[in-house]
Amino acid sequence: MSAGATLAGNSTEERYSTMALRSTFLILPAVAVLFSGCAMLSSSQESKLTCHIPRAVYPDNAKPLTRRVTVLVRALMTTSGEAQNVTVTTSSRNAAADRAAVDAMTHATCAQTGATANPFLLTQPFVFEPRRGE
Repeated sequence: MSAGATLAGNSTEERYSTMALRSTFLILPAVAVLFSGCAMLSSSQESKLTCHIPRAVYPDNAKPLTRRVTVLVRALMTTSGEAQNVTVTTSSRNAAADRAAVDAMTHATCAQTGATANPFLLTQPFVFEPRRGE
């Protein structure tokens, strides 16, 4: 009888250890899914964006500024890093300043490093100050 009791004891232990293994096998895929999402985030964190936006130069032959003016310009930056569809989103009400800002943004370039380059909108303010002594 003691042999039978030992057998019954082993089968109960086997059932508990099997249940423990099954629950572990169910938890592992869930944990792997959670960590795989974190791994995807870390790869996107390695992406880097570098842009070069030339300084806008107010034309010498334009009417001198009497006050500070700001032009807000937007461009679609392509995957190759070129500016397209450059537009004034907020005008300074000074045509020469607006043209100078658009010209500068037209020559802007961006480089993306990482998994995939994507086109994006870039909005940039250009501020023009009156020349001193005028």
